[in-house]
Amino acid sequence: MIILTYTLLKLPQHTAHPFSLERKQIVDFLSIAKAKHTASVMMDFDITGMRDELRKARRATKKHASLTGYLLYCFAQAVESNKMIQAYRKGNKLIVFDDVDVSTMVERTVNGVSVPVSYILRKANSKSVFEISKEIKNAKSGDTVDLIDSSEMKQKKKFIAVVKRIGLLRRWFLKRMFNDPFLKKKYNGTVGFSSMGMFSHDLTGWVVPITPQVLSAMVGGVREVPGIINGDIVKCEMVCITISMDHDILDGAQTARFIAQFRKLLMNGIDYDGKKSTSKNKLDLAPPEVLENV
Repeated sequence: MIILTYTLLKLPQHTAHPFSLERKQIVDFLSIAKAKHTASVMMDFDITGMRDELRKARRATKKHASLTGYLLYCFAQAVESNKMIQAYRKGNKLIVFDDVDVSTMVERTVNGVSVPVSYILRKANSKSVFEISKEIKNAKSGDTVDLIDSSEMKQKKKFIAVVKRIGLLRRWFLKRMFNDPFLKKKYNGTVGFSSMGMFSHDLTGWVVPITPQVLSAMVGGVREVPGIINGDIVKCEMVCITISMDHDILDGAQTARFIAQFRKLLMNGIDYDGKKSTSKNKLDLAPPEVLENV
């Protein structure tokens, strides 16, 4: 006892900080995600000139259009082209939802501190680049039910707030949610998307996430590299993206087709005036039903 007391008294100078409830939730969340058989592909996608196109779109339409909104749009439309890519398993069946609900992260100020907060972009497959960009912008400062820290969410989730504080109940609820496709869609969307560029514009590289989603994309940043076009060396902009998929649900062929469609959408650009492009290298980036209003 004397030796133990002496040892404690001789500890070096330090400070102790509480391990927050939010971090405990993340540990439980990652424990479930880590149990999945996830495979990842790290790739470069050419978006040379896209930021200039987005600036032109903003000037022409007087609407907000961000690079993150463009990437999210292309991601949602690629999922829309084959919704089996977002299937959830329930026993011996695969549940495929009509809506593409993208779980992403936005940076908000909470108690004076900037923190990443989960946000679900509902029905992203039916929204234009401009609508998605505006929604993400509003989510950073507004109050919406699809933010986990919104006032309405807090009021409606008092029971869940209690569950979160009790480790045993918290882990039980998470397992229950991830075993039920309908609960999972409600609280975690159908696919995942995150970008380091939302929080830092100076970082580039690839990030391999630990994710519970069947399909997710992690954007690591944009970098400039030399490329050869028509025999000339030119400066190209490449976005670093990691595509991760649950190998229990998806196979390599499905994922390869999704990546090909995603790449095609990213590289083909934006037709921001709502007219069908005459160039074979351009695609309309507004959903068909709202194209005339863009």
